[in-house]
Amino acid sequence: MVENIATLLAGTVTNPFGNGYFQGSAEAPLEVASACPGIYGKGAYPGHARELLVDSSTGASYNALGVNSRKCLLPAVLDPSTSQCSTVV
Repeated sequence: MVENIATLLAGTVTNPFGNGYFQGSAEAPLEVASACPGIYGKGAYPGHARELLVDSSTGASYNALGVNSRKCLLPAVLDPSTSQCSTVV
């Protein structure tokens, strides 16, 4: 659920039809979150997470800390300055 909300918020904030950040042509834009599907860690590609943090008590992977230090796994978004997928970690 957190991933869906984060993706929707990133798409809303950077709406390509309001001069936001997107990849590709203006006729068929990919928003910042949809340009990086399945990428969650630095150096990752779909199907291979690469560098993620691991919770020592549960073994669960995460890449961001939320409110009250809650651990979350958030998708990468397009970094407009580098045109590369970027994650929190």
